[in-house]
Amino acid sequence: MNYTESVDIWSVGCILGEMIRGSVLFPGSDHIDQWNKIIEQLGTPHAEFMRRLQTTVRNYVENRPRFAGYSFERLFPDVLFPSDSSEHSRLKASQARDLLSKMLVIDPERRISVDEALLHPYINVWYDESEVNAPTPGPYDHSVDEREHTVDQWKELIYSEVMEYELSHSNETLTNNTSNSLAQR
Repeated sequence: MNYTESVDIWSVGCILGEMIRGSVLFPGSDHIDQWNKIIEQLGTPHAEFMRRLQTTVRNYVENRPRFAGYSFERLFPDVLFPSDSSEHSRLKASQARDLLSKMLVIDPERRISVDEALLHPYINVWYDESEVNAPTPGPYDHSVDEREHTVDQWKELIYSEVMEYELSHSNETLTNNTSNSLAQR
């Protein structure tokens, strides 16, 4: 199986699930133990997926006990979610579970796509077409990662970068609002 965007969807689903739970979703001690944790919670994958696995992997998976998996209501019960959000009244625990159930699908061919996820009701409240279709950022300067920094230095670097971003985007917003205002006259 090759890398596709569905790998990122799985990763984001894991991160979202871990943020909701407040703990690691599939805390395996190695890749085999982690696989076992995944199928215990999500269920044994279907035969179509198994046929696409390498023979040795397929033999291992087929010789493991079969698991039905748990419902997403059990994996992510209501108690893990804040009561109705005043900021986004449309956000519901059921929507988060629905999104997670589409992201945390073992078979990448059956997983939700990036475009579908962006339009999902749980995500759509933050969707901004201008961000999605924005020009790609410039090349990343890895030199900062290659140097040793103290925690305080990292905090300062992150703060500076956020402030720089805010400044550049507030100027962009100001320019756009001024242009729109002049165009309306």
